[in-house]
Amino acid sequence: MRTAIIINNINNLPLLRFTEAKLFFDAKNQAIDFVDDCVIVDSMDQANSLADQLGSVVILHTGDFLTTNFRNCYNTTTGIIYATGPDVIKFDPDTYIGFKKRCHYLQGSKQLYIIENFLKTYLRSRSLVYLDNTETIESVLPAKSFKHLFGLASGWKTIMLANNVGIEKLESITVYDANLEQLNHAKWIHKNPLISQCPTYKNVYGEYNTTNISKEVWNKWSKYPVSFKQINLFSKPVFPKQSLIWISNVFRYEPNIFDFGWKMCKNTLIELKEMNKDSYII
Repeated sequence: MRTAIIINNINNLPLLRFTEAKLFFDAKNQAIDFVDDCVIVDSMDQANSLADQLGSVVILHTGDFLTTNFRNCYNTTTGIIYATGPDVIKFDPDTYIGFKKRCHYLQGSKQLYIIENFLKTYLRSRSLVYLDNTETIESVLPAKSFKHLFGLASGWKTIMLANNVGIEKLESITVYDANLEQLNHAKWIHKNPLISQCPTYKNVYGEYNTTNISKEVWNKWSKYPVSFKQINLFSKPVFPKQSLIWISNVFRYEPNIFDFGWKMCKNTLIELKEMNKDSYII
């Protein structure tokens, strides 16, 4: 397990949040696994002291972006890594990251490319509809008896989870999401035949592919009185006991890290699990 220690000795919160988010996502906004955690300190002395306690760390400053070359070079390195050299892209301390004014970097610069890619993804995320899932469908779940299923509205995973648990064994199924457009897409899926053509959306991820859903599974799903609710996991909802709750990567989602910071994302997940310890969160 490697922890990133960010030395934050400037007054630029958006740049700090951007630095945090980019520890978990590359320049093309693809998730990466270079670090597992992130801590913010005020000085190099604090960073070194903490590094001695943690063991495996990378120390960087607010505004440092670790390139693919840097990560490949140190991917298997243990101990203390200092983010220096040409494979660390530096952003000026006064770098503006937002939508109210233009970024001061020149066209063609690496900094402008990374920021613009990020802001495009950030904007799209507010209305992005996921037509399928990139994560695996759990074939083996804990030997527990679940009464309720709460699954995100994206793709087909909630349907597959319902089938794996046993639709007939569940007292309720709730499809939820913070994104209303995604939730409306899930409603459309539930009330239409499996062979229906997908509606057109402005922002989509993936392809509408029904080949992994058997007619038997679909018949059970489409006849079940599924509830659809807008739920924001950052509000830390309490679910009914004995619930299976699929949350996906909500707390490791790039726009959320930028909005709230890694510490809040991590702690909210911990609190959510503690508040729902009679249920199972995946």
